[in-house]
Amino acid sequence: MTTTMTCPACGQANEPGVAFCGACGAYLDWEDEAAPPPAVPAPDLAPAPDPAPAAVSGDPDAPDGAGPATPRPAAAPAASAAAAAPTAAGAPAGPGVAPLPAAVAADPAAPTDAPAPAPAPAPDARRAVGAVLPAAPVPRRTVRPPDPAEPEPEPGDLICGSCGAGNVPTRHFCRRCGASLADAQVQGRRSWWQRLWHPDPRPAPVAGTRPRRRRGRFPTRSVVAVLVLAVLAGAAYLNRDAIGGLVTTVQDRVQGDAVHNPVSVVASSEAPDRPASNLVDGTSDLAWSPATPGDGVGQTVDLTFDEPFRLVHLVVAGGSSPVQEAYLTGSSPRALDVTTTHADGTSETARVSLEDVPGPQTLDVAADDVVGVRLTIVSTYRATPETFVAMAEVEARGRS
Repeated sequence: MTTTMTCPACGQANEPGVAFCGACGAYLDWEDEAAPPPAVPAPDLAPAPDPAPAAVSGDPDAPDGAGPATPRPAAAPAASAAAAAPTAAGAPAGPGVAPLPAAVAADPAAPTDAPAPAPAPAPDARRAVGAVLPAAPVPRRTVRPPDPAEPEPEPGDLICGSCGAGNVPTRHFCRRCGASLADAQVQGRRSWWQRLWHPDPRPAPVAGTRPRRRRGRFPTRSVVAVLVLAVLAGAAYLNRDAIGGLVTTVQDRVQGDAVHNPVSVVASSEAPDRPASNLVDGTSDLAWSPATPGDGVGQTVDLTFDEPFRLVHLVVAGGSSPVQEAYLTGSSPRALDVTTTHADGTSETARVSLEDVPGPQTLDVAADDVVGVRLTIVSTYRATPETFVAMAEVEARGRS
């Protein structure tokens, strides 16, 4: 059985099953490999006429065609020897007469009536070979269809852009369709998870060796994959609260900065010049204060919203002014209890602390489905019986 195919055009050896040479792209016909090449017809040449040997006349004075030549009488032995000398040396005896063979020239006793060999034709007597007409064009073979049992391209193979066949990197033309592989893409390696679920086929045993009998293999890869997934699922279940909180925190940081304005603001008490509406006027130079001076512990402010929302944090500005000098002349809250009321009627309370600085401060208070917020003063900075506790601004921010 033929194992390789030698290209008739360039002499390159090609592996079995390929249809085109990898070096020059010539078509390889495996079925006609043993057949001889087709014979090329020889050009039609007419044979050149042989020139007639010159007649040797017995009488040099007889005219041409006057009749049979008269034999010349035998010459003297001395003359015969002198005439035979140049013939024995290989010189021609006369114009149009070929030299005698060496055996005849060396034996004077040989008969002299042997026929002389025909002289070679003159060079100008040959006919020049004419132009040969081109042969009929040979139609190109159709591309061999892909074999269903053909293996998939291996990593590093050149993928033909015309038919998609895989070729070894040393080829310059496709083995199936003969197209150029100059711009062919290289087959990449499969990802690890593809190789985990669909391993590469094992190579067949080498010819002449006896394969070992394999026992049933334990599905190690599948078992390891299932165990890893089970461990991850168990860890996720045990830490579901932390994971859920992490997701919520990320969403709060991305979407939790929208301002939600209350529809009403009601305080437990308010000074005549410092009403509760100053808390949501958007400025920090006007503030709310209880009706009586002192530390203001227990005084409350209720904010009501028309739709439930996800509360992420509160922005509170303590004191009566954002200017440091005016801020220090009065007192401001030190700690607040934030009570959030949900849409289902439940509520929860968280205590937050404020710094003794003018300007807005962000307080992290996270709650879902909030419809109301109550702020209760717990303690204050610089409280005296003559001073009023003041808060300049309250703003609720969150996501819908």
